[in-house]
Amino acid sequence: MELIDFRVSMFKGILDSGWVNVEPLTVFVGKNESGKTSLLKALHKLNPYNPEPYEIAKEWPRGRRRERSEGHVVCRAKFQLSNQEKSEIVQITGSETFPDIVEVSRNYAGQLKVNFGEDVFSDELFPDDVNDACDMLPEVQDDFNIHFIECANECINDVKRYVHERRFADLLELSEKHEPLLQEVLSPSDPPLQIETNFINTYIQELQNLEAALEELPTIRSKVHEYVINYLPTFIYMDDYRRFSGTAHLNDIKTRWDEDRETEEDETFLTILNLSGLDLDKLVDSSEGDEEAIEERQLDLSDGASTLTRTISDRFRQRRYEVDYRVDGQSFFTYVKDEHDPFLIRLEERSKGFQWYFSFDLMLMHETKGTFKDSVILLDEPGLHLHPDAQKDLLLRLEHYAEGNTLLYTTHLPFMIDLNHPDRVRVLKETEKGIVVTTDFIETPPESKFVLQAALGMDASQSFLIADRNLVVEGVNDYWVLTELSNLLQHDGEVGLPGDVLITPGGSASTAVHIATIMIGQNLDVVALFDSDDEGRRAQEKLDHSWITQYNKTQTKTILLGDAVGERGDFALEDCFPENFITDTVKEVYNKQLAAADIDELILQGEDILWQRIKRFMKEKGIEINKGPIVKRLRDRLSAMKGISELPEETKEKAIKLFQTIRKAFGEEDTKSS
Repeated sequence: MELIDFRVSMFKGILDSGWVNVEPLTVFVGKNESGKTSLLKALHKLNPYNPEPYEIAKEWPRGRRRERSEGHVVCRAKFQLSNQEKSEIVQITGSETFPDIVEVSRNYAGQLKVNFGEDVFSDELFPDDVNDACDMLPEVQDDFNIHFIECANECINDVKRYVHERRFADLLELSEKHEPLLQEVLSPSDPPLQIETNFINTYIQELQNLEAALEELPTIRSKVHEYVINYLPTFIYMDDYRRFSGTAHLNDIKTRWDEDRETEEDETFLTILNLSGLDLDKLVDSSEGDEEAIEERQLDLSDGASTLTRTISDRFRQRRYEVDYRVDGQSFFTYVKDEHDPFLIRLEERSKGFQWYFSFDLMLMHETKGTFKDSVILLDEPGLHLHPDAQKDLLLRLEHYAEGNTLLYTTHLPFMIDLNHPDRVRVLKETEKGIVVTTDFIETPPESKFVLQAALGMDASQSFLIADRNLVVEGVNDYWVLTELSNLLQHDGEVGLPGDVLITPGGSASTAVHIATIMIGQNLDVVALFDSDDEGRRAQEKLDHSWITQYNKTQTKTILLGDAVGERGDFALEDCFPENFITDTVKEVYNKQLAAADIDELILQGEDILWQRIKRFMKEKGIEINKGPIVKRLRDRLSAMKGISELPEETKEKAIKLFQTIRKAFGEEDTKSS
């Protein structure tokens, strides 16, 4: 079962969050005290790994006492069923199909309810269960006389009819009716056959037992309810990211533990011992023993370190640790290495970032009780005290943690937002009706907008990077060429880029999507221009269907270069120029390398984008090539031109078509620039 939506209401500052759609990895952005923790805690208590009930006295919103009710549903969540789960439920219900999604809710009273919707199935007993219950009635034997056999079969058929009609309360009345009928058809011998008399006695007794058994049978609805609850993912919440230093004094920890005054670091240390299968009392006692006891303790430590190493390797394949424990008297030392630094070094001598990651991995495994699968993991502000580079590394690790689970986390840190996936971002904002969750960046609070802008490298001092109308392109190379082409066209009175449109380059097609998304979310007009290749088409698809459909208040379009200039197949900006125009530029930049390889001409093969053909040819000749210097030289050539008459004719035609298409996308007519 996979969590896909949830909704929280009347919990602390959240009156109604609205339905929140989640991805397998989702980030909730908001300033401190914006309700991020409340949102996760309300969701966590839906089905926590360790019981943690809602507390109406502490968690009901203040100032609304007269509305308070134990029956109020705090959290409801929708789960996508797997094909196997659907198949197993169909077997329970006896129906042909079952909905893909079930809704589960919990109220302040702690009642967990599965909501199946109307008319999914009736509240009846499962037929097989009923038939199994009826099997407790005694069998009619061939040794009975023929009249007794006929009467007994009629009686049993009556019982089954009553049962399937759910007339359980009438079964007692039926037993009073059947007993004299059976007595009348006993064998005429004196005394009657004992087996027939025994049948009557057993039949009447089992008929009475059947009534009680049927009353205890679960209905189809209750059986499905129980199935869903049993397979419901457990919710694991973490907000305490303690760091284990690695060195500990065993007797001091034991003393504090015995006196119930252990510290947080003690608890972290005991967690690691537990994951290693080691016992604190045994470690303390064995330090006072003879040489044989001390040797046995070291063997235990080695085995415990190997146990933890194997467990971590199974859970965290993205970072393989190796652990070793050593003890000197009552002093305990932890040595750790990983594939990035293959030397066993005491943990506290590692970087703080390494210590944090190691402790975080172990605490997460401890909190999930080693299952670490089919859970909903809720992390409140992870990486808060990590360096920005370490926060970026943590983002990659969260991807791995989310494999096989749903992982939701909160942050107000720009480096904890993965802009490769803007569709994962949810923003919390305060309204007159309480805290709500939204993907609408237009209505995002200023504090959250700043976090998103900072994630893109746009701080308040860089506000000039955004205009009211923006053309977003894949890279700076496109920016240079488009700027020079526009200047040339406008110089001679042709259509170029509108003067108030700012070109913003990304670093790739996917980055251009992220930048465009943030701009759209700030209610700006945006046109995104992509190469006509696989990457560009994927970027266009993502922007069109994931984001533009959500915002219809702005002038927003996407353009593929090939479509804009009337070319089919793969097409990039350099393809607007004749092949020899670009290859001459390459020869100017790489003249020394080409001369050394005794190459006079670039012989290009294939039908793909011109740049790909150039790169392939140069690689075959053993020449490393970089597009940047080539485009800079192309820019200089364009800048030196005095008018469009110096442009190749096909470039001029394509450039005019391109800028007309861009202007149309911004809602302008096809007129010459003034």
